[in-house]
Amino acid sequence: MGLRTPAAVVLALLTLAACSPGGSPGPENLAARVNPLPADVQGPGAAVFLARVPDETRDDLLGLIRVGRFGDALTKGTWVRRHVEVALGDPAAPIAVRGLAEDPRDAVLVSGDVVDATLPGHVFVTGTFPVGPTVSATTGRCVLVRTDGRTEQPGPEAQCERAPNGGVYWYAPGPTGAGGVDLRDGTATPRTSVPAFPVAVSPDGRYLASLRDDALVITDTRDGGARTAGRSDRGAPGVFTGDGYATVLRQGDRPPALAVAGFRGEVRRLAEDVGTVAFTPDGRRALATVGRARPRLVVADLRTGTLTPVKGLPASDGGVKIVVAGDHALVAVLARDADIGDPKPAEVWEVDLRQARARQAVTIPRARQAAPLPATPTGGRPAGPGTDAPGVTGIRFAPDGVVVALTSEGVAAAGPAGASPVTALPGRRILFSGDTRDGGGGGGGDGGTAGGSLTVASEPVPRPDHHRSAGGPDRRRVLPTADGRHLIVSLRPREGLRAGPGPDDEIVLARLDAAPRSSSIGASSWPAPAASGRRGTAARARGPPPRPRWRAPPRPARTTGSSARSRG
Repeated sequence: MGLRTPAAVVLALLTLAACSPGGSPGPENLAARVNPLPADVQGPGAAVFLARVPDETRDDLLGLIRVGRFGDALTKGTWVRRHVEVALGDPAAPIAVRGLAEDPRDAVLVSGDVVDATLPGHVFVTGTFPVGPTVSATTGRCVLVRTDGRTEQPGPEAQCERAPNGGVYWYAPGPTGAGGVDLRDGTATPRTSVPAFPVAVSPDGRYLASLRDDALVITDTRDGGARTAGRSDRGAPGVFTGDGYATVLRQGDRPPALAVAGFRGEVRRLAEDVGTVAFTPDGRRALATVGRARPRLVVADLRTGTLTPVKGLPASDGGVKIVVAGDHALVAVLARDADIGDPKPAEVWEVDLRQARARQAVTIPRARQAAPLPATPTGGRPAGPGTDAPGVTGIRFAPDGVVVALTSEGVAAAGPAGASPVTALPGRRILFSGDTRDGGGGGGGDGGTAGGSLTVASEPVPRPDHHRSAGGPDRRRVLPTADGRHLIVSLRPREGLRAGPGPDDEIVLARLDAAPRSSSIGASSWPAPAASGRRGTAARARGPPPRPRWRAPPRPARTTGSSARSRG
């Protein structure tokens, strides 16, 4: 598997002793040190650093320094902004930068570059999330930000949200109304009256799917027209296709059906008496169980209506849970009456939806219940129609909390109890994050993790108990290097008091394929990233560190990847 480095920026904190009026920061002005990357590590390119700018009257000024290559000495960098507020969030998405009093130039951070921009004057930029391949949205009052520096505000007090079944909508105070967002270019469609906030939005932002009680309503934002397409259940899966909205519909006493509700009110019923259903993010296929007495698994072509039985999966009368990543699905088959008595084994299968063929991935020895996990985006692209497939998804099993993850390339691997999948790695591996000591878990669509250890699981795995791990209580972001053998990890204290970057942030370089090295990365200074860009990255770092030290593995029984910590 080739590693796609996302277009990203990663922010980190530097402590500066003084500031020169312009140009490159001199050695006497930089209290941070840079440890060069080891020779065998292929790091990212250009980098932008969020740096603390000392002042005689205040200590809260943050500016931006750009270096030509990640790992270069900071003294080779150039000040590009001297007083900023940054919308922290997914480093793979364009990040809005508000210029403040000492340097009032707004900007967008993209792939290690600082692109001039103009933001609305009354909006605070405190957070961001990806909307599409080249678009992000700020949290709070919404501003849509593009990689070319263009911005758009849907309304003076508009807020933007992801719809549960894909797409992005915006709303404002007042009567219930919403508009969509075009995922390709970030254009907002007009706000129109809707019966409830949308459960899905078409990729071009034109159509909104809402539920009024249990009635499915499709609203056209272009003319405000609304059509009731049938009855559905709250929380039912769905996805917009090229000609409508695919979901599970009910009609009177008839069994539920897999159907496509057209934009003009027509309904195409594709399969009757369906149970569990999951859709591909691009709106082309669905995987569903059909029939009650002896359910069978079929792949439905949502355009033609063709149903293809899945080959290689034995019949079962146990419960089924399905998640989808790209053109692959993960199917958990529980034992009959699994929630009664002692936990029973559950089988997990990977299904290639293009071939309608299943292969067994792993057996979970103890399982009463199975719960699908939200899909984690990759490369700044949220899961949903009109975007790239989600990078990784998974299913968690009770009572032990073991998780089995699936990537959009069909790689399935089991992680430890309490962990959550973070991203796919080269060599048919998956990275997990979570506090495996207490069963809690983290993981986020922005490449960040909530805390605990990092675990790499390989495919195939007969049982979910063979991993390489790098532990720690204060994880924040992870960046796989281009060579596929290392992770650059940006760490922050779990109980930190600062909302933004702080002086206790750290950086760990971890090898994925070897035991810990006997020497650290050196003692002169390098920045701490959380993610990188196609051409560059922005990273976090901090002031002069004590001698780098090694992090001990969280569990001695596991093989621990090498990690070198640079802290300041």
